[in-house]
Amino acid sequence: MKKVLSALCALCALAFIVPAVFAQVEVPQWEYVDNFPDAPGGRYDDMVFLDTQRGWIVSTQGEIWHTSNGGDSWTRQHVDNSAPYRSVAFREEDGPFGEVGWAGTVFNPGSVLWETRDGGEHWIDISHRISGDLPEGICGMWSVGNFAWGVGAFHGDPTIIKSSDGGMTWKGTAVGGVAGALIDVYFQDENKGFAVGGTGDNLDGVAVILKTLDGGETWEQAFTSTLTPGANSEWGWKISFPTDDVGYVSVEYPGSSNQPTAKLLKTEDGGETWREVFIHGSTAGAGLQGLGFISETTGWASGRGITSVTTDGGDTWTQLPHYSPFSDFGQLDGRMNRFFTVNDTLAYAVGQRLYKLSGHNQVATAVEGSIIPESFTLDATFPNPFTDSMTLSYTLDESSRVRVRVIDVLGRIHKHFPVQVQTPGAYELTWDGRDDAGTRVASGNYILLIDIGESMETKRVVFLK
Repeated sequence: MKKVLSALCALCALAFIVPAVFAQVEVPQWEYVDNFPDAPGGRYDDMVFLDTQRGWIVSTQGEIWHTSNGGDSWTRQHVDNSAPYRSVAFREEDGPFGEVGWAGTVFNPGSVLWETRDGGEHWIDISHRISGDLPEGICGMWSVGNFAWGVGAFHGDPTIIKSSDGGMTWKGTAVGGVAGALIDVYFQDENKGFAVGGTGDNLDGVAVILKTLDGGETWEQAFTSTLTPGANSEWGWKISFPTDDVGYVSVEYPGSSNQPTAKLLKTEDGGETWREVFIHGSTAGAGLQGLGFISETTGWASGRGITSVTTDGGDTWTQLPHYSPFSDFGQLDGRMNRFFTVNDTLAYAVGQRLYKLSGHNQVATAVEGSIIPESFTLDATFPNPFTDSMTLSYTLDESSRVRVRVIDVLGRIHKHFPVQVQTPGAYELTWDGRDDAGTRVASGNYILLIDIGESMETKRVVFLK
């Protein structure tokens, strides 16, 4: 009875707080995986499944989790606070001691690639195996048979690494001539693949899709986006190909203060041509992150506090109420960063929490969508550029966990501000150009990473001594 009352309270609150769309859409129902812990740092970053039973999840908190029984139970196999894992891939074949896999890190120059050859029981840094160009970070990874690729980073020079011998050796190739930043990668087979990111290298530019037909030896631009009205810049974030012909790419708006309409990129001819698809009702300040399709028509686009679903290939969308662990109401959360489709009836989604979708072709549920507004606003930094100090003003509409860090364009963290849970109201944060040791940083471009509630936003600032 208590749970029913809680659910009714949640429904009533939504009715008064958000305008309902009242679109009855038949969509599969995601289930919260209650035996998997909420992310300690606010979000899990990536996952991979080899089959219906074996899967791994990583986070920038240095954690790697594993299931061997289809998610019935999970084990934290590895934790290393010095290794912020952002991406993960596993081979389709086992090694002599267990499954072979790799995890990529960000904000960790020189130590970007880790490997296991016993199913995740032990992990070692193998960055020294990368010949050629060493990436600043590895944001996305993919494996096909004996081949594996990694791309990065959203900070630093865009670089693609490749192994054609099961991870024993790797070669890194800078691709600054066709991209400014790279975030995700996907291969249909050992020859045809795509990498996505942006044309700019400092929270500027537009989204770019790269294509290769020779296993990643050469890359060319397949598409560049048109800057969305109201966005300061944009880049491609995640890839989902439910079929060989139909594919989608989510678009993030880094550093945007306005609330432009979210969009994704879609192909229906195997990546030869792409078009822009807008998600009306999704107007978070920084656009999308996680993206996943269980079929060529049914999929989800999430991030920045809003999750939307489509059942007609992106022509129309409905916003989903967030899942509440207190009432079992809603689906998914607004921090989804990776959807992984295991087969045409089974998929997983991970953000702040883990969710599972099963029996897609057998079970469907009517969902009444709601437009969920962001719970905060960010003002522009002032002054910018600055020589003495700069101030970031922001307003919270609800109590939120606030975490702010300062990084340079290579992704190196210079300043950690104390993490706080703040009540609704107006706030100001001041940075005087000093790092955690109290030393003035060098003149140049810096990025404020602002993690509020279920969103991570960015602001670019220029410091002049």
